[in-house]
Amino acid sequence: MRSQKIGAAISIIVIALALLALFWPKGQGSGILKNLKLGLDISGGVRLEYKVVPEEEVGRGIQEVVDDVWMVIRRRLDDAGYTEAVLRKAYKEDGAYIIVEIPEATSSKQAEKLIGSTGILYFAEVIEVSDVPPNPLTSEWKKGVDGKWYRINPNIGGITLKSPKIKYAAPEPNTREGGWIVSFALADPKDIERFRQITEKLYKRRLAIVLDETVQFAGIVEDVITNGRAIIKGKFSLEEAKNLAAILKSGALPARLELTYAMTVAPLLGKDIIDVSIKAGIWGIVIVMIYMVLFYGVMGVVADIAVIYNTFLLLGVLAATKAILTLPGIAGIILTIGTTVDGNIIIYERIKEELRSGNPSERR
Repeated sequence: MRSQKIGAAISIIVIALALLALFWPKGQGSGILKNLKLGLDISGGVRLEYKVVPEEEVGRGIQEVVDDVWMVIRRRLDDAGYTEAVLRKAYKEDGAYIIVEIPEATSSKQAEKLIGSTGILYFAEVIEVSDVPPNPLTSEWKKGVDGKWYRINPNIGGITLKSPKIKYAAPEPNTREGGWIVSFALADPKDIERFRQITEKLYKRRLAIVLDETVQFAGIVEDVITNGRAIIKGKFSLEEAKNLAAILKSGALPARLELTYAMTVAPLLGKDIIDVSIKAGIWGIVIVMIYMVLFYGVMGVVADIAVIYNTFLLLGVLAATKAILTLPGIAGIILTIGTTVDGNIIIYERIKEELRSGNPSERR
């Protein structure tokens, strides 16, 4: 009796946790699927394919380089909020590839900027600014996010600061000019000291923050920055600011990426079809449960409880682990429910046969 009570208590706790994970108000939308992450075949999204082109580096194999690239991209996507994105490695005759799938994304442009950015950050002195492309266009000139052209010098009095380690980067609202800015903080004490020296030399002069050869911000140094904290202004949208912060935190890519394939994937099933399918599935389960009660009585009720328990337990585990639900996954869930019912029917029919044959062990 004691073991039965313990088993019942464990079963109640497990199903309660599953229901909590499934119905806790944290996802968007409503209904039983609100906390489930849906795959591209259900929700649609963006699929990108990149060829990994490693830089010449002695002692590193292609698989090691691909693993490092995978980790950087994974970190960028997570930091930018694309935790449901799926990354896959693929090795073909002509090289190594990384395939990125982002469910529910509506445009591939932002994802391409986030993933393909090399993430190389450095600071430079602004020497000259032009509203039009300069002629001749030399390597000193860099285009800014504001559309202007900047002639810069990264060697500031003999001090250069390139690809510093970033310990903090996050989007913040620009309360003065509107839009969003990105604040960040340097991690290495040596980088902080170099940044102090740079801001000291450029006090009351213009400093440029350059990321991937694009001037993200150029402004007057109002104070000498001694704590390594700075901001990037660009009147970014929230999504752009999140992506930029993710690039800064994740660091530079260890290899060059060549985009070979990009497309927006439409869901194979529309929202109306999904809603109708869910309703049909619910009605199907109800009909099966009624059948079990009519034919097997109390034992049918036990079987129905098992079906409900297994269904919510499975969905709860999917929600808790943030697993991605696809059409094959839905087919697997239906098969699981069917197997549960089928197993109970086989057992009950066997019991009925034994009872009809007058087996004394069954009568007891």
